[in-house]
Amino acid sequence: MEAAPLRAADPSGQPMRGGLILGSARCGSTLLSQVLRLHPDILSLSELFSTAGPHAFRPVRTRISGAAFWHRLARPSAALSQLANPDIAPDEFLYGRVADPAHDPYACPPLLAVTLPHLSERPDDLFARLATAANARLDLPLADHYRALFADLAGEAGGKRIWVERSGGSLAAAGTLRGLFPEARPVLLLRNGADTALSMRDYPAARLAIWMWSRLRPLGIDLLGPRGHYGRGALWPVIAAIGGQVGVRRILSRRPGLRECGAFWSAVTVAGLRGMEGARPLVLHYEDLCTRPRSELARLGIYLTGRAPEDWLNAASGLPRVRPSRVDQLPGPERDILTRAVERGEFALAAAGLARR
Repeated sequence: MEAAPLRAADPSGQPMRGGLILGSARCGSTLLSQVLRLHPDILSLSELFSTAGPHAFRPVRTRISGAAFWHRLARPSAALSQLANPDIAPDEFLYGRVADPAHDPYACPPLLAVTLPHLSERPDDLFARLATAANARLDLPLADHYRALFADLAGEAGGKRIWVERSGGSLAAAGTLRGLFPEARPVLLLRNGADTALSMRDYPAARLAIWMWSRLRPLGIDLLGPRGHYGRGALWPVIAAIGGQVGVRRILSRRPGLRECGAFWSAVTVAGLRGMEGARPLVLHYEDLCTRPRSELARLGIYLTGRAPEDWLNAASGLPRVRPSRVDQLPGPERDILTRAVERGEFALAAAGLARR
């Protein structure tokens, strides 16, 4: 008989619940992790799975040691360092701002790139304590190693009862994440397809993803496949190692075409909806979050924790900002190209009853 999954406990000893923010890249998920970080009950984890990279969801079923699990989060990655470093990384890469860092910000451990600096002003000290705990653990399924890490972080934060992970582009891995963490409540975050695709064009990690999706599919390697997607497929560690050696800066410097960006957004959306089959997520639209933040955040807080404290709503409601659509600023022919490219994804959302009303 297969053993029941480990139930991580919060500092009070109660089983720890979880949440998954699922969305495409550039859909507003960074904002969502910021507002959740202000909630007194929530351990808001930013980019944990994405920075774990090609090993994030491997192996799905077999056990690994605590040392092997920690190695993935602690060993600097040449490929990641080209995306997450003080010169090119987005604002959420906080390790580059740490005073007297113990590691090279241009080649730091994945867990330090984004996740830990958002949780502690002394991320190196926190990293060392987590290392001791993780390396002491015996063989466990991968999901249980993550649960144990969440429990350790909840204990460090004090009073956090619910973990919520948010990685850019996680929608493509929705099926895998739901399988690993059936106790986690899914939140589906959506944004207008054309605006999202246009934003992807200027974002380094999205540029790389678009390149891999379009160039590797003819070789039978699907960045978005249900069992072979990035982080789960057996070839991704090899591809990442090669990419780290030959460099990806030329790819990052290239601005993908509007048709390519729109088609990629559609592909992520369609793949993600397949991975969400049978789920009953809370659906949030980025545009609604910006225009009526208080009511949308109240829905989110109650769904994840059972409550939406007034102090949290007051603080968090001030973070979303309404921004004009950049699509409207495109020349007509370019706007038409982008609009047609996202039609497949928009149609899939409408067919699933998820289009914004």
